[in-house]
Amino acid sequence: MKLRPKRHLYMVASVTIFATVLAENLWALNDSAANLPPNAYARNYGNGWDCKRGFDKINNGCSAVTTPQNAYLDSYGSDWKCDRGFLKKGKVCEKVRIPANAYLLDSQHGSGWACERGYRSEARSVGQGQANECVKVDMPEHAVLTGSDYGSGWRCEQGFNTLGNTCVLIVIPENAYGSTSSENGWACMRGYQENKGSCSPRVLPEHTFLDRRGKIWRCERGFKKVEKRCERLDIPENAYLNNQGHDWRCLRGFKKTAASCSSIKIPDNAHIDSMGDGWECNQSYRKRGETCEDSRI
Repeated sequence: MKLRPKRHLYMVASVTIFATVLAENLWALNDSAANLPPNAYARNYGNGWDCKRGFDKINNGCSAVTTPQNAYLDSYGSDWKCDRGFLKKGKVCEKVRIPANAYLLDSQHGSGWACERGYRSEARSVGQGQANECVKVDMPEHAVLTGSDYGSGWRCEQGFNTLGNTCVLIVIPENAYGSTSSENGWACMRGYQENKGSCSPRVLPEHTFLDRRGKIWRCERGFKKVEKRCERLDIPENAYLNNQGHDWRCLRGFKKTAASCSSIKIPDNAHIDSMGDGWECNQSYRKRGETCEDSRI
């Protein structure tokens, strides 16, 4: 098989380039391996090196990880963790002190334990210092546990309200319903308002209605709010009610002036603007006073 001269030269050049790159990589790999510190290995990809498992990279070397008693190497192999039932304190693992009515947590942080249901953690004097113990939650009748170390550790059942350290029955007045968002445990029905422990009907001004929540009154369409009443809107000629229904606006081609709509005077070479209550010059014209001049002149 005969090769063309150009193709032959191309193949020879490609082989030469490949051999050169391979030689350079091998040289770099050998040079990197020769400069590795003790207990290290070259990375599979890229340059550099990492320490073997059980050693930690410090400065330019690999130092052995000192694992204290009741500890083990972590998954990376460059640090250690305490066994279950022990917590890391500096360079040692201290045994978790579990008080009565508590259980061990599978955690490396915090106290390492939690109180059983019905108990809460509280600091108690022990010798010359303090230690947290699990103290039984003292619940009154008609109360339930919250499962929290904050507050009293309990709350009243639905239908009862907190009064000091007791739960008292909520007496719901007429025209009211039970509500957990209210301090007294109840709220007035729609159309009623609280008045000295009872619910009295809301007195609405004429031409009004209650909003969706039933707390605020609004004017009917065609009326506007003036202080504590609703006044009928006086809509002038060439005007209409806006979308909200509490004001009016002029038709397109008219401008609002005080309590009426006046016709817009449009000069030559102009048109009504996008708002509909003014004008602007046509293309190739510019505004000068109340006229439009040809900008090309």
